[in-house]
Amino acid sequence: MRNSRSLLDTQNSFGWFSIGMHWFAALAIILLWFVGQSISLQSVEQIDARRSLHITLGLIAWLPLVMRMVWRYKSGHPHVNGQTLLTHRLAKAVHHLMLLVLVVMLISGPLMAWAMPDRSSLSEFAFIFHSNAAKALALLVVLHVLAALKHLMFHEDETVARIFVPRKDDAKDEG
Repeated sequence: MRNSRSLLDTQNSFGWFSIGMHWFAALAIILLWFVGQSISLQSVEQIDARRSLHITLGLIAWLPLVMRMVWRYKSGHPHVNGQTLLTHRLAKAVHHLMLLVLVVMLISGPLMAWAMPDRSSLSEFAFIFHSNAAKALALLVVLHVLAALKHLMFHEDETVARIFVPRKDDAKDEG
């Protein structure tokens, strides 16, 4: 018997793999953002410990976040039933921008950590990119959440529902 809910994405639905990776990324990014923002709020004695926590969490999340980005580019961006082509393209562009900013963070973070003991200009350069990318990503995440809330409250499409559960009737698209 064929499962009506797909592990993989289909033309019109995210699969369980994408849904899981989306929520892992969301939680990891939010956690890393709050821990990263709290570094400068610590006492001098606690700054290194908080920075180490941020670096450790970043290293744990690094590979799954890279896998999520590769998967999204490989599997495409399923179209939402009831969504206009313009809205689909705009959403896709914002998602790609979020992933691009995340790439900057995933490169600049380790670069900054590796260059930090030398306190070199490379470390300062990476810090500027990393902190500005964090601000840009926070802004894009807020935009993403507001757009989802807009769809939830004012549109009759499946934008929000599709990131929680794959569409049932998409089993016929699997093969």
